[in-house]
Amino acid sequence: MSKSLSLAGFLPYRCNSLAQKISFSLSRIYVDRFGITVPEWRVLVTLAEYGELQSRRIGELTSMDKVRVSRAVSGLSARGLLQRRPCDRDSRASLLCLSDTGAELYQRIEPEVLAWEEALLQPLSTTERESLFVLIDKLDLRLATMPAVEPPP
Repeated sequence: MSKSLSLAGFLPYRCNSLAQKISFSLSRIYVDRFGITVPEWRVLVTLAEYGELQSRRIGELTSMDKVRVSRAVSGLSARGLLQRRPCDRDSRASLLCLSDTGAELYQRIEPEVLAWEEALLQPLSTTERESLFVLIDKLDLRLATMPAVEPPP
């Protein structure tokens, strides 16, 4: 007897739905209060964490396509939040980093998003929080080892 599909109990749907709700709720901080879009926030926080990077690497780290990264970089650059310099190894690419203004903005936003995350996780015990991240890591590793399924012709 096969199990029938229920969207409400289907892991990909549940994860996607939760991720969208989390992203929207969190974005109210940096969109409404600081005028930063979701992709711009992802670029900002990635550069704050990793320092100087090429756009291609930002895309890899944030799971954003190159068009979204490019638009986010353009928006942040136009507001003076990023600095560019030529890449020695690839003359077609630039290395990006936060400007002083960008770093200051990130430092203003960071405590607010960390407080938001703490409020979201508040109902979970320390053990449940640790388990949640262990389980997410396990699923992430499993996806990396699963073969890609080709769609039917």
